[in-house]
Amino acid sequence: MLVSSRFRRCVTRVSGTLLMAAIFSSVAHAQTPTDTTFQRLLRQNQFSLTQTGTQFSGPGWEKLQQDIRKSALVLVGEDHGIAQIPAFTQAVAQVLKPKVYVAEIDKYQALDLTRLTAQPGLPTAFLQQYPMDLSFYSWAEEFELARALRAQGTSLVGVEQQGFATTGRTLALMAEQVKSKSTRAFLQQQATAIQAHDRAALIAADYGKITINGMRPTLLDSLRKMTSTEPVAVRQLLQDLEASVNIFRVNASGKPGGHQTRINLMKRNLLQELAPYQKAGQPLPPMLFKFGAYHLGRGRSIWGDIYDVGNVAVNLADAHDQKTLHIFVMGKQGKKVTGQNPVDFSKNATSYTAADEAMLKPFMAATPAGAAWQVYDIRPLRRAMLYKAMPVADQELQATILGYDYVIIIPETTASRNY
Repeated sequence: MLVSSRFRRCVTRVSGTLLMAAIFSSVAHAQTPTDTTFQRLLRQNQFSLTQTGTQFSGPGWEKLQQDIRKSALVLVGEDHGIAQIPAFTQAVAQVLKPKVYVAEIDKYQALDLTRLTAQPGLPTAFLQQYPMDLSFYSWAEEFELARALRAQGTSLVGVEQQGFATTGRTLALMAEQVKSKSTRAFLQQQATAIQAHDRAALIAADYGKITINGMRPTLLDSLRKMTSTEPVAVRQLLQDLEASVNIFRVNASGKPGGHQTRINLMKRNLLQELAPYQKAGQPLPPMLFKFGAYHLGRGRSIWGDIYDVGNVAVNLADAHDQKTLHIFVMGKQGKKVTGQNPVDFSKNATSYTAADEAMLKPFMAATPAGAAWQVYDIRPLRRAMLYKAMPVADQELQATILGYDYVIIIPETTASRNY
């Protein structure tokens, strides 16, 4: 068949156009495989979750429950000061039924919290005397979480260094246990003075002046000499105080090492506190952890080259042929607690947005304002990174995907309440 030259030119132009389009399409696809793969996996593994008080429902909650029931240790990594997260943690506990709750507080705070949650009402009088002594559990929602856990028969465990506002309480605890009357009087005097000083610093939001940040070496020397023959519990309190003072001092100076020392202390404390629950030939009982999210991922922390409490939890579970489940919960925007004023509570809540947080940015972008909570199962993303060479450029986002199993985004949050 004969084809006219005009038709041939037309076919050539069309073919050339189609060829160029195909080339540009191929180039574009080659330049953005990460976005395409990432977004596809994100959408396929995104589920909604609805909160009603401490009750949760929806496809996301059904999926979470299935994995909670398969896990011995469930770790909830959070952004502190958000009212909705303790309610979520309480719902997780209703499914898991933990024997142990591991909290980001010290062991003396855990003892006070255990005692106070056995009493009716909120511990208003205690916190009037010792503001912020219960750390995060000085907020109503967190305290009610602790009370609900205790009602379930869960033991409360603290593994942190001593709290930044607890020095007065520490000296008061020492005074209760010493034998020497003169030492008791000195400790009581120091406890009262330090508590008044720290209260004023909290009100002024001048946290650098909190006693533990700049405790006088001469006072520590005096305490060491005065308690050298006192009971072991008293000397242990002082030893724990000194270790915490050193960590705060290094951090305040800006020198490296303080944070790693803190993490190492928490890991030692965790192993010590969990020793009674590790019995040869027996599985670990169910355990629930709630810390700041940087602490609870597996592998390398979002902090950077640090292996934190979450990594120890994974190793413990592995040693018993059991599983961990790591859940990252964070708000996209709204209000949260950032201040510690014990008098004017209105100064403690701050508006914020976390939409541009690198460690969660694609999940934030996929969570529409005003929607239900969004649950992302990120294990398919992790498998794509590890086994299909899907690149993720941002290192914080990498750490989130490698360290956590689920990311949960709350579209709008409210701040925890003081009491």
